[in-house]
Amino acid sequence: MTDPTPGELRIILADDHPIFRIGLRAVLEQIPGIRVVGEAGGPLELTTLLQDVECDVLVTDFMMPLEQQNDGLKLLEQLRRHHPQLPILVVTMINNAGLFRAMLALGVNGLLSKASLADELPQAIVRLQRGKIYLADSVQQLLLQEGAVREDLARDQAALSPRELEVARLLAAGHTVGRIAALLNRSKQTVSSQKVSAMRKLGLANDAALYLYLQEHGLG
Repeated sequence: MTDPTPGELRIILADDHPIFRIGLRAVLEQIPGIRVVGEAGGPLELTTLLQDVECDVLVTDFMMPLEQQNDGLKLLEQLRRHHPQLPILVVTMINNAGLFRAMLALGVNGLLSKASLADELPQAIVRLQRGKIYLADSVQQLLLQEGAVREDLARDQAALSPRELEVARLLAAGHTVGRIAALLNRSKQTVSSQKVSAMRKLGLANDAALYLYLQEHGLG
């Protein structure tokens, strides 16, 4: 395997359907600065590959059968436990709000439907590369319809202090904590604390829930 070009984004693909992996690779290789450094056809192959090959983003199917076991959540839990900092983009045909919420709770960074792969995959990769959450339009709509934010999580944003609301608006605009700190002339620790405080007041458990809330309330 040749050494990657400096600045190149290294991606590992995982899906138990070889034809889909071919299509996925074809879409990815059309994105400038992307290099697919490995492919896996199942959970065991994937865990071994991640031990042996360094990558910047994992693009994986949700359900890949393993000895009669087809539990995608257990796979994601294992991946997150062993690779806590690795951005994970799940590409799936599933259309279930409960499962989407469970995936996000496990720390998945992106959710993308296989049906909208060609249109949304480049956007998803860019957002993950910037350390952001990406939720496909269809996933966002389903979560909002099912009350993932509106009924279960969101509270009155009036509870936020002016500085917390300011940080939330900048996060919704796509800025990182570091960039916000520079813009507002605050320390990264202060901005991070204000972000955490805002999420706590709004009843939001993770960055994905915050992203959904900001989009729903017109702050994104």
